[in-house]
Amino acid sequence: MNIIELFENAGIYKENRSGFSTDDSEKVRKQFEIERSQNPNLDPNLAENLIVAFNEFPKELLFISNNRILYNFFSRKNYSRNRFITDYSISVNEENIKSFIDRFLSKDLDTFFDQNIAQNKFDVIDDLLNVKEYLPQNSLDNLSQKVSTKLDFVVNKLDENPSLSSGAETIEFIKYRSFYTLLSHFRSAENDKKIRAIYSKMSGSIVNAGVRNEFLEPMVSSMVNYKPIDYELSNTIRSHKDRIDTAKDREYSSSSSSGGMSTWSIVVIIIVVLRLILLLARLGRA
Repeated sequence: MNIIELFENAGIYKENRSGFSTDDSEKVRKQFEIERSQNPNLDPNLAENLIVAFNEFPKELLFISNNRILYNFFSRKNYSRNRFITDYSISVNEENIKSFIDRFLSKDLDTFFDQNIAQNKFDVIDDLLNVKEYLPQNSLDNLSQKVSTKLDFVVNKLDENPSLSSGAETIEFIKYRSFYTLLSHFRSAENDKKIRAIYSKMSGSIVNAGVRNEFLEPMVSSMVNYKPIDYELSNTIRSHKDRIDTAKDREYSSSSSSGGMSTWSIVVIIIVVLRLILLLARLGRA
């Protein structure tokens, strides 16, 4: 549990709140005792840390409580946008928010990054990065390193077993669009180099043909979502993606033209048949 969860469970939130009182501090202490009775391993300083936030960083705490993404993340809730419509505008320097999160909430943030990187849930991380400007640099640097390590893992895997005759499932994530979208937050010349190495190795003849057929097209189609610094690399990947799209369009056109009658042809035939039936009916009555 973190101080925002305790804040939420204590029922302290009020729309257009501008500060905190001693009554709020008492609510926190009472709620903390309730929480500790259910979880004896709670950080004993949790309540006092929230009270420190009340007294020394009220604007930062209020800012987070009125930011949908930050509040839902740290409180582990999923409130709608309507919950955060307020007439009270809170202006706080971005660096102050970063310092606040770094001091009180960085453990939760880093654990979240670790778990989702390990589980290849890159889209979940990317959702939080919509408020990247408020996240502490230390946490972002750690995340950047973990994402870059995923690239190292793929490069090493291809170096150790170029044909990918086994263990291909461990690099399945290179087919995920969300991986390259996340990687773009941390683009660098070094990451460009790793992406180029992965692309070259996967498109080369040394990789097992079956693996290449399974990986190459989805990988390239997703890889175009990475925004490299190297313009030439971007061009190479984009050109390959265009070739894939052109080939698919040709295949679709070919199958459509040889796949029997078009929908319009069928409609015309139905109209002709109906007219013949009506004509025969009239002749029968005559």
